[in-house]
Amino acid sequence: MTQKKKAKSAVEDNSNSNETPQDVAKQLNEMEFCVFDLETTGGNHSSDKIIEIGMVKVKGQKILAEKDFLIQPGIKIPEFIQRLTSISQKDVADSPMVEEVIDEVLEFMGDAVLVAHNTSFDVPFFNSVLSRMGKPEMKNPSICTNLMTKYLVPSLMNSNLNYMSKIFEIRHKKAHRALDDAKASAELLIRYLNIFLDKGISKINHLYYPRNRYELDRLNFKRGDDLKLIEEKLKILPSSALFTLKGENGIILTALPMTKKKEEIAYAFELLQTQEWENATIKLHGPLIESFIHFAGLFPKLDTTMRHEILNFLWKTHLPKMNQGPHPSLLKEEKGLDKLLGDFFVANHLVPEQYIIYPMAAISHRQELVFRYPGHKKKLLQYINSKASKLAGGKIKRQSVHPQLKDFFESYLVEVAASQKDLYFFKKKKVGTTAAAQDVFFKEFENFLRNNPNKYNFPRNYI
Repeated sequence: MTQKKKAKSAVEDNSNSNETPQDVAKQLNEMEFCVFDLETTGGNHSSDKIIEIGMVKVKGQKILAEKDFLIQPGIKIPEFIQRLTSISQKDVADSPMVEEVIDEVLEFMGDAVLVAHNTSFDVPFFNSVLSRMGKPEMKNPSICTNLMTKYLVPSLMNSNLNYMSKIFEIRHKKAHRALDDAKASAELLIRYLNIFLDKGISKINHLYYPRNRYELDRLNFKRGDDLKLIEEKLKILPSSALFTLKGENGIILTALPMTKKKEEIAYAFELLQTQEWENATIKLHGPLIESFIHFAGLFPKLDTTMRHEILNFLWKTHLPKMNQGPHPSLLKEEKGLDKLLGDFFVANHLVPEQYIIYPMAAISHRQELVFRYPGHKKKLLQYINSKASKLAGGKIKRQSVHPQLKDFFESYLVEVAASQKDLYFFKKKKVGTTAAAQDVFFKEFENFLRNNPNKYNFPRNYI
């Protein structure tokens, strides 16, 4: 059986339930991938031409070979393409036409699984070139590392190759040059293949359809799984997390916001042993307050005894000096938490270069905004102005967490604010309405970012 047939069979065969993770790992190590990238004069399949092809062969999670060609397109390269790729008309003047190298390209690709960071462009464009030559189109299975990124890190706002290379520490100096893009995509693919192996991939098919199976910010367990394995995963949390147990029919039995303190791990393990759970989930978040916010949404679903037990644990673990009562500052301030601390607060998101903002008067993940900075400056200002206006006009209901959780939740926020770490609190009037006022606000915000860099190293550190 050829490599192409093996790969295609592996994709289509979803029925062999007798395969072990070791069997799948062996298949994966034997699979051959050809990671490629095209630079073209444009995106029109009928009239645009290839100006560069870069290819990298991967097998056994290693790069085995590489090849690239500058191509004479036979037409003028648009100025913006020349600026984007740094490939000038002069650079390709003595290069071969694509017809002269196509057999060598096809031989290098062979029966391998085709991989690109945007297969929806590269594969159809390459097939259109083959079709124009009267050659059969490629039938190889294909994988898109861009799409795979969105499955593995669904909270990621930017999945372009430059950014992915940066956060995975992949060398990528010449963006929009075919071989360099192909090499960076190959390195990204290798990282993803290792992640699939680490997470115990059970079917080769999952490489192509990984949705809800291999997200890097969560782990799901079923009743009967090794409790010690769950405990070990809790010991290596790269950030805060929300640990959740569900019973039959998806009923929430308990939820615990946690880091990796010994007492938290011990308590989580106790819950695993004492609760009649069917499913357990560990979901990573950025700062602990974000885990608390998601926990607040689940808190009303817990039974009364469990609410009391979890809340008692949170007070003892995170605010032992508060004696399970409101923070003294809250007793002095009768106008609400927003009057005491500010109208909004911002924190680092789990994902690098992403941030998350909440309105103090309506703290919930439904009212949050995840944004990038400085790319989303305008979006951030629009959010602040819109939320402030809607709250003032009563179009957004002021809301607090469950009454039993309120004292703990607000006291924790006051303690964090006093530390001047992790969260940036500010009043709406600080943003102002003039460009000068906004510049002052952004300078202060940037100072906060410098003093509070993202410390999670996600997604390099995942669960």
